[in-house]
Amino acid sequence: MKKTVRALSVEEMRERGNIEWIDIGVEGLTNFIPGLPKGDAILVRGEPGTGKTILCLQFLHKGAENGEKCIYITTEETPETIMRTGRELWSDFPQLIKDGQIAVVDLSISATYTSEYSLVSKEEAVDIVMRGLAAQPEASRIVLDSLSSLERRLVDPTEFREVFMKVLLEVKKRGATTIFTAEGIPPTPDITEYLVDHLIYLDYHKHDVVWTRVFILRKSRSVPLKPQILKLNIEKDGLSVEEIPISLKPVWFASKI
Repeated sequence: MKKTVRALSVEEMRERGNIEWIDIGVEGLTNFIPGLPKGDAILVRGEPGTGKTILCLQFLHKGAENGEKCIYITTEETPETIMRTGRELWSDFPQLIKDGQIAVVDLSISATYTSEYSLVSKEEAVDIVMRGLAAQPEASRIVLDSLSSLERRLVDPTEFREVFMKVLLEVKKRGATTIFTAEGIPPTPDITEYLVDHLIYLDYHKHDVVWTRVFILRKSRSVPLKPQILKLNIEKDGLSVEEIPISLKPVWFASKI
C-alpha cells in the first residue's frame, strides 16, 4: 500500500517551527546554545576516555531530575559498571534506578543470546532493542551506548544500517530525545552522521605540554552554533564546558570543523 504524499500547510510548518529546547545536562552548555530540540537524535563520537558514557548518564540524570522516564540501552558496558559510574557521580542515582525513573537494558557481552558467542542477528538485535524500549514505554530520553559495539556484535555487520534505521525510526516515532554513541572520529562522515540531527565530538589535544579536552558541536539542525568548539572538563559531578582559552585556539582544530 502506497503512502499518500502531500505538502505541509503553513499552520503545520509554523507548529513544527516552535522548538521546545531541552537541557542535555552538560554544565555550562546552555550558556552558549539554548539547548537541543526535544525529540531529536544526537550522535556523540569520541575515543575511549573522552567522556561519552558520562555524557549519556548526565543526559538521563537531568531528565530524571525533571521527572522524565529514561532508558539506557548498553551494548558494551555491563549494567553493574553503569550503576557504579552513576553512583560515583550522583548519590541519588541508585534510587532513580530503583524507582524506575531510569531503566537499564542489557545488550552487553554479559547478556543472554541465542548464539553461544554472544553474536546477534539483525532480527535479534532489533527485537532486543524494541523489547527494551517497551519496558519503559513513556521514556522521553533514550540512550543507546554504543552503535560501534552493536555493529561488531552483529553476525553480519553489513546489516548494521538496517538495524540503525529501524531503531532511529522507532525513537523518532516515540518523540523521544535520543543519544547514540560511537567510537572514534572518522576521517569522512558515515551514514549515522548524516541521519542524526546533531553530531557531537568529544576529543582531546596536546598543545605544547598541556592536554586539553574539547566538546565540538560539529552539526546541529535548528541550533545556533556559538561557539562551535568548547573546552571540556570532567569533574567529580560530571562534564562541564567553557570557552577555549585564546592561547589554545586555532591550528589544531582545523580537521574537526
